[in-house]
Amino acid sequence: MITAPGVGSGLDVSSIVDQLMSIERLPLRRMESDKQGLEAQLSAFGKLKSSLTTFQSAFENLKTLDSFEIYKAESSNEAAFTATADSTAAIGFNSVQVVSLAESHKMGSVAIADTDTTTLGGAGDQMTFTINGNAFTVDVGGLTLSGIRDAINDATDNTGVSASIISENASSNRLVLTSTETGNANVLNISSTGSVGTALGLTDINDPAQLDSEMLIDGLYTVTRSSNIINDAISGITLTLLSETTSADQLTVSRDVESVQESVQSFVDSFNELNTLFDSLSGEGNDLEADNTLRSIENQIRAVFNTPPSGLTGSYSYLSEVGVSFQRNGTLSLDAAALETAINSDFSGMAEMFANDNQGYLFRIDSLIDNFVQADGLINVREDGINTRIDTTEQRILDMEYRLEIREQRLLSQFNTLDSLMGQLNGTSAFLTQQLAALPSLG
Repeated sequence: MITAPGVGSGLDVSSIVDQLMSIERLPLRRMESDKQGLEAQLSAFGKLKSSLTTFQSAFENLKTLDSFEIYKAESSNEAAFTATADSTAAIGFNSVQVVSLAESHKMGSVAIADTDTTTLGGAGDQMTFTINGNAFTVDVGGLTLSGIRDAINDATDNTGVSASIISENASSNRLVLTSTETGNANVLNISSTGSVGTALGLTDINDPAQLDSEMLIDGLYTVTRSSNIINDAISGITLTLLSETTSADQLTVSRDVESVQESVQSFVDSFNELNTLFDSLSGEGNDLEADNTLRSIENQIRAVFNTPPSGLTGSYSYLSEVGVSFQRNGTLSLDAAALETAINSDFSGMAEMFANDNQGYLFRIDSLIDNFVQADGLINVREDGINTRIDTTEQRILDMEYRLEIREQRLLSQFNTLDSLMGQLNGTSAFLTQQLAALPSLG
């Protein structure tokens, strides 16, 4: 059997078969195109889910009533103290005088002639440090001043002691021990065995009974703490004491309007980004053109904006009343001045309208998006359907490719047979022509 195409009659078997197979492959190409379209839809739903989650995160600071309780604390003398406020703070004023700052307990040794030659104590001598009830022991006997310093700092169970050496001059070096925490509760208590304690002669550098911070609030209330960062003296306020003062300075706590405005602006901006994505996916020729799921999601979100809360007693029912309005192109805009007016006029009503845990706009939008993006939500169901269609299409492509391969082999076989037959007929024709030409002429 002749298998090389076109060797019998000169017939271009390969070209003929290729052209026929190109026609045969049209359904395959349509299936491949369908698969690409489905993959594009799958990718588009992935973008949609990501954008919805981003949008949801953007109004995280607005979807609960507590999140609106944003306050700022300001000090009239930030060299003396600074302050921050949390959602439990109360608007108002306090006077604060920093009487004393918290310190770490320090102890220093007698002067030692050198740091690396003279050994102190005897072999086996130990020092035990106890800080706020936690103790650790270090072998220091027979070590130099540097050796003792390193042994303390390197102790793996060190519970709060830092050792250093201060060299007053070439023959006067002192070991200085410092508690790593401030306050009376973190005083260094040291005991020793052997002679190392006597050799070091440690004494207090500062008064171990005067290590707490002290401040006077409103000229009447004395507050002492072990730290200079105090978060339990004034409700919702954290004070950081920086320097002692001889007179009081003012602490002012007020509502942080700017932070609320920034959060609302972030919500508006994020919605507009989501709106842009809706347009880019649903437009003519785009991946989710006329897709019912996309349209449903967009419509449901807009329906929330168009449905005012019910049962609330505040001054506001519509977002436009607090400065958030839809534009002709479907985007949102924020009138910061209108929002500030609403905050100052009826803060509670404004917050309830956004974040009431049943009727608030953002509470409802948040719940809605949860339904869209959760594991068995609307988008996942749609994605599962697309994945099933992709799997089915891939199998159909494989089946079709198998059938086309058989079809191509059959066509090649048929046309090769035809080519061979035509070659034989051409040979016979040439032979007959030659024989006829060799016959004597009748004339």
